Amino acid sequence: MKYPEFLDICRNIKDGIKKEIEKLPQPDLRLEIGIGKDGTPTKKVDKIAEDVALGILREYDFKIITEESGVVGDGDIVVALDPVDGTFNASRNIPIYSVSLCFSESELLGDAIFGYVANLATDTEYYSYRWNCGKSFKDGKSISVSSTDSMRCNAIFYYPDKDYGFKRVRIFGSAALELCFVADGSVDCFVDIRSHKNRGFLRIYDVAAGLLISRNAGAITTDLEGRGVEEKRFTMDERLTLVVANKNLHDKIIKRISESRGKSRGESKGGKSRIN
Repeated sequence: MKYPEFLDICRNIKDGIKKEIEKLPQPDLRLEIGIGKDGTPTKKVDKIAEDVALGILREYDFKIITEESGVVGDGDIVVALDPVDGTFNASRNIPIYSVSLCFSESELLGDAIFGYVANLATDTEYYSYRWNCGKSFKDGKSISVSSTDSMRCNAIFYYPDKDYGFKRVRIFGSAALELCFVADGSVDCFVDIRSHKNRGFLRIYDVAAGLLISRNAGAITTDLEGRGVEEKRFTMDERLTLVVANKNLHDKIIKRISESRGKSRGESKGGKSRIN
């Protein structure tokens, strides 16, 4: 398949999801109707959106990794799908929720060939092509990350356990879109230090497309230890921590967090705590 075909598929999915969501009264979107394959509650808005996306994706030879249904199909192209990233926002009419799709030639993120994220509330769309192609787009126009080198910058951070020195810290509730906010320079970095069973918290279908888009807009994309994310896999149990920022800022963030955590551990051993 060629890139315009991937873009058409994504736009058809986006339009279909928007149409179905708009049919339902807002309270109905909040209803919990089961448990997804990821072990978290499924709201009606999630199921409706996934049904639309799978109805279109099943027309192609794809292997789909998705939040509610798990693994669907066995094609050569792997698709990481999050039909609604930002379910809480969607169910309460907060206009920051997205559909996210990442297509790859293998189960490795580094083999991704197309990524797409669209804000379902505003119709703003982001997309990019092959890993390290160096080009990402917002509504058809080329975008790039900020160039700041100061820790007194604007950060998206899940969840800061202390003051790391950022000017502002925000959380918007849709990781896919938030990574795109880094890609277009709206914010300077995205950090997620959460853990889940001694691993990261973020799931691959939450962030795969956003990582491709931010990477090709000039961001450095690693885990909390500074390791690249290219070897992360499109599986249901893949989890990630993330530090995503421009080349001037990225290593400073990792160093600041590492030093701060090391200091906290040392003080904890000495019977003192840095957090009141």
